[in-house]
Amino acid sequence: MISLAKRKPKKGYAVLMGDTEHTLAPYTRSGAAASLGKETTIEGAALLELSRTGARLSLCFPPRSIYSDVGEFSCVSREATSAHIRSTVDKIGLFREDYRIAFTKIQDIDKLKARYSYLAVPNSELARIDLIDEDEAAVDVFCPIEASLASALSTVATGMAILVYQDARFIRIIAANDGIVYYLITINAAESFDATADTVSGVREMTSLLQASYQQKVSTVYLAGTGDIGAEELARHSVDAVPLPLGNDGDAASAVLMGTAMLPRYDFTTERLRKTASLIASSKASMAVSLLTILLALVFFALGWSNASTNRDLQKKITDANLKNAQELRFLEEEYALISKDLDLSTINTLVETYKDFQAEPRLHAILDTISAQVPQHVFLTRIEVKRPPAPQDPARVEHPEASQVRSTRVESFAVAIHGIVNAPYPRSKEIFSSFTTNMQGVYAVKSAAYSHQDHVAEFSLNCEMKP
Repeated sequence: MISLAKRKPKKGYAVLMGDTEHTLAPYTRSGAAASLGKETTIEGAALLELSRTGARLSLCFPPRSIYSDVGEFSCVSREATSAHIRSTVDKIGLFREDYRIAFTKIQDIDKLKARYSYLAVPNSELARIDLIDEDEAAVDVFCPIEASLASALSTVATGMAILVYQDARFIRIIAANDGIVYYLITINAAESFDATADTVSGVREMTSLLQASYQQKVSTVYLAGTGDIGAEELARHSVDAVPLPLGNDGDAASAVLMGTAMLPRYDFTTERLRKTASLIASSKASMAVSLLTILLALVFFALGWSNASTNRDLQKKITDANLKNAQELRFLEEEYALISKDLDLSTINTLVETYKDFQAEPRLHAILDTISAQVPQHVFLTRIEVKRPPAPQDPARVEHPEASQVRSTRVESFAVAIHGIVNAPYPRSKEIFSSFTTNMQGVYAVKSAAYSHQDHVAEFSLNCEMKP
């Protein structure tokens, strides 16, 4: 279950509704803690106007008649739980008029049942909500002060505790744990013969019931509000009580307002007020979305305007570039026309053949790489010569001048002369030379070879034929 403190807004007004005047204080809530602002007193008309401003309101009221109990009820659905509790209250027959209930789950028993704590309040006590504009008010919670006090008690007490709260009319004794009311006794101080004795009796009764029913020991008894019963009076009857450390000393409303700001577990807000609060939240969300949409529209408009300006600049640059390209193209066409007039196409074939012959020429670096790959150890090359074979000369033959212009320079083979030394003693130098000659024979055709050994070094030469 998601707690109300996590779902509700963090700022608003806590209001203790009275008969003619109402006490309120602004609050700021952060997680499980809340802080109150300055308390003020306003009349009904001012409260009505405040409810129309859209401020979040947490309301509580001091009922003259209220019933509280804990029991096991159906947990199949919220409607089933409500019907089961209402049936139990009807059997008791406490109220002579219609009433409303609010409940909270304590723990699950099985899949069908759970233990609940509930409060029942007559509709006449709930009529105070008519002071609020139901069409415009944003109400987070509407609860009796008993629920507010149980919520306030949970902020200072760990485990089960009892709170004795006094105001001008009533003494309310509340046994609560974690904001859940387990037992509740309301004493009318004006009609009680001995309010102190009744209070002591109520505290002792609650302590015994909690021990017997829930095996829970009361950790502390707290006092809050203003009245004739103080810690000294209770101590005379062996009841140790300490002031509730919330609010200002002597201020009966502070603890109530603090608990109300914490959004108690028991909520008697009408369905109409719930719908109004939901509509207000939806309208705020809608307004936020609308503002975001407007902001995005402005951003997109600015981007569109910027893109339009950029597009105009680019279009102008493209137009200028096209004009420049057209002018340069016309200039090239004119230049081509002038060149074409003086172009001699008869020499193109000669140029093509010459280029082919050039491409067919052997590359010196390729020849060096080929020969170096065949050189064995101890062989050092001293010179490599590549020669084109001499063109045949026929004095008796006379060529036509035009024929000599298209004659190809391509030849079928080139002469390669390789000179080097073998740095090895005889006959090892002879073997190395023979090996080198054999290796070269596999690459270039060896036409002749010469070998001469002197001292520790042999000199050699190879004449090979290389075909392109």
